[in-house]
Amino acid sequence: MKRFALFLILAAILVACDNASEQPLPTPLPPAPTTPAEAATDVGLPTAEQQPPATESALATLPASPTSEQPTEAPTLTPLPTDEPPAPSPTTESPSAEPPTAEPTAVSLFAPGQQDGGTLAAGGAKAYLVDGRGYQPIILFVEPTNELNVALAAYVGDQTGQTTPEGITPPAAADNALAGRPEILVLSPESDGLYTLVVRAVAGEGSFAAHLYDLITPAPGIAVQQPDMLAAGEEKTYTVTSRGARPVIAVADPTDQSDIALDVLGADGTLLTTANYSGPGGVETAYVLPLGATSYTMKVREANGGPSMYQILVITVE
Repeated sequence: MKRFALFLILAAILVACDNASEQPLPTPLPPAPTTPAEAATDVGLPTAEQQPPATESALATLPASPTSEQPTEAPTLTPLPTDEPPAPSPTTESPSAEPPTAEPTAVSLFAPGQQDGGTLAAGGAKAYLVDGRGYQPIILFVEPTNELNVALAAYVGDQTGQTTPEGITPPAAADNALAGRPEILVLSPESDGLYTLVVRAVAGEGSFAAHLYDLITPAPGIAVQQPDMLAAGEEKTYTVTSRGARPVIAVADPTDQSDIALDVLGADGTLLTTANYSGPGGVETAYVLPLGATSYTMKVREANGGPSMYQILVITVE
């Protein structure tokens, strides 16, 4: 009985095994997706062609790089604008730029302490432009040679373009000496500005030397140059020695309204000449022509015996 039961159990196990071999095996799991598109297909999501990328709106403002290679040239940088205009190119001219104009040539001034000269024929003239100061005398001394006879004149402003201005009365003129003898002109400007001094050949021809002085500028040959004063009834003298046979010039200019006189005395005390022509406040001028080296005394006095303040200038021309 026990053997029969065991046999039934074994038979039942064999039947069960036969049934199990006839059942189909379970389906294996698919392999892992290799691309995002395959993964989307497997999970039922839309593919890249069906769904735009999530960063499309951000990438729209940036240009796509054509390649992954680094640029070989440095990028061009645009400078920020500044308030200063760009400098013009040295080789490029602006079409609207005007061609540069040459600076006008300024006429050189003839200054106190200077000397000039030239040659003139009858009717010829030479002009000098000077910078005058109000009530500060300018002295032009001209020495002609041979038979040249010169006349001097002063004009207000720059008249160097026409040495014989028509219809203009010169504020100062001198035409007193004979041919071959020096002329002296004293100009006392009424205001600051330019003045024209003209040397004109009245007759004859020859060369000349022109000397310009004032009362305060140092110059060759000046022996006395100083301010001084006189008490009422007083006289003052200044003694100098000529440079051989060269001229000696004396100028006295009152700085008040006194009327001074200027006497020139020889070495023996003889009165050679007197200058007393200008009246109160006017400058007085005199010169002498020695035959050789000699001494002269210049005496300054007030014509009416009153006090005076003045500037004295004595020149022994070199």
